[in-house]
Amino acid sequence: MERPELYDKPRNQMIDWNRFREIQTLRESGRPAEALTKFEALRQNATDAVERSAILQHEALCYYDLGRFDAEVEAASEAVSLLLEESPGRPYAEFSLACAHGHADKSDLAVQELKAFLKKHADFLNDNEEIQLRRDAQLRLIANLIVLGHAIEPLSIVNALKREEISPEERAELSYREAEAHRILGRCDHALELYQEAINGPLVRSLAARAHFHIGEVLYDRGKFSQAIGEFKAAENLADPASPDKNDFAKWVEHTLRATGNPKTDETPGC
Repeated sequence: MERPELYDKPRNQMIDWNRFREIQTLRESGRPAEALTKFEALRQNATDAVERSAILQHEALCYYDLGRFDAEVEAASEAVSLLLEESPGRPYAEFSLACAHGHADKSDLAVQELKAFLKKHADFLNDNEEIQLRRDAQLRLIANLIVLGHAIEPLSIVNALKREEISPEERAELSYREAEAHRILGRCDHALELYQEAINGPLVRSLAARAHFHIGEVLYDRGKFSQAIGEFKAAENLADPASPDKNDFAKWVEHTLRATGNPKTDETPGC
């Protein structure tokens, strides 16, 4: 998740911020390893703590893109440590660290940090210019609570957010998270409706893949193997080739084919 590119920008700038934006664009074009190297070089020339923190937060994003989540945590943590409590950039750095902990499978810590973040910066986050940051934090909180197996609290946050004027992308993600929560509660029929609602919206590709997979799981459990195969194949096709999900979804396609007792042929239902 992206954060504002500049935070507490110092008066006496030592960094070429045009160069900073060029490197940021490089990362966004799908070249995080190259961008990381250039960010690190840029940081070597930075003497101001605020500048170094801003660069470190973008290094953390590069590590996220590369799947190096422990390194992401380390960079985000250093970014926070460089800023005073009263620094205007401190909330962004704290949010970056909470996200990093979630990516590193430390959802319990991410939940603690996100709740503290929302409480500590409540006034700041209610400012019209910062409402999006508050919503982003709530979305991350929902996701991490669900990872921990919680359902009631995430549903409460989802319902509150759905009453706001949010983007179609956010609404699609909320439908997906709501489906996850209802699945935890055993409300599979409602979860199926919400997964489909999420897929029908502008849901990000990785979550759309998982939505198809979870629909397939429910159908498989109900013995509807042919339909399940279609969903598992859709999940496999949508998954990023570099993601472990890709291989997991492919295994479920094969597993379900074996469960039907049918060999893999051109007549196998597609996605």
